[in-house]
Amino acid sequence: MQLIRTDTTSGFACAAADIFAGQLHQKPHSVLALPTGRTPLGLYAELVKRSRAGGLSLAAARIFNLDEFCGLPHTDPHSYSAFLHQHLITPLELAAGQVRLLRGDAADLLAECRNYDAALDACGGIDLCVLGLGENGHIALNEPGSSWDQRTHIVQLSQSTLAAEHRQATSAWQIPNRGVTLGIRTLLEARHILLLIAGAHKQAARDALYRGVEDLDWPVTSLLRHPRVTMIELCASASSP
Repeated sequence: MQLIRTDTTSGFACAAADIFAGQLHQKPHSVLALPTGRTPLGLYAELVKRSRAGGLSLAAARIFNLDEFCGLPHTDPHSYSAFLHQHLITPLELAAGQVRLLRGDAADLLAECRNYDAALDACGGIDLCVLGLGENGHIALNEPGSSWDQRTHIVQLSQSTLAAEHRQATSAWQIPNRGVTLGIRTLLEARHILLLIAGAHKQAARDALYRGVEDLDWPVTSLLRHPRVTMIELCASASSP
């Protein structure tokens, strides 16, 4: 694992964008799996900035998301799909054919999971998977104690995850207690994983990873199995997203 530490939110975003740019320079038609939440906001703003300046292009890339709330259509402003459209897809004017996001309102969610895996396989798998880190150690929506041998699947969200969602919410709403997510097996099949760690409240999860011991209670420790992980950490003393 490669570890990059930064003291500023701008440095955090730029370091992540540099990894992104390197991937796209090497392979313009890269398959990208992307997260939501506060942590990647600076990265997405930096990608938009560089793209508009002509220094970066996602015009040939394929975009997938990591997870979605069950029951929410992509048009719902609380959906993770809406988040990616707002912060990346729409500002970059990406073509609809480049984007395949999880459909949380699919009539048959099990079929949607299978179809999503098939879409990833048809693209040749994930080249760069960007992950945030949950306070309880979850990656995507793979909660503590979940199997590490699953591909896309439906999950019951933990109280810790629901509490974190409530803290981040900009308005009161009924957060679904289930989600659909790429499984850890799928994440580990990515050719390169970029893990973004920001916030003092992530320290216990970060420490579990740094102990270097696989632990089902801390899903992030599954990344110890991967041959190519880059971690970017925003120091706790900095203003964290």
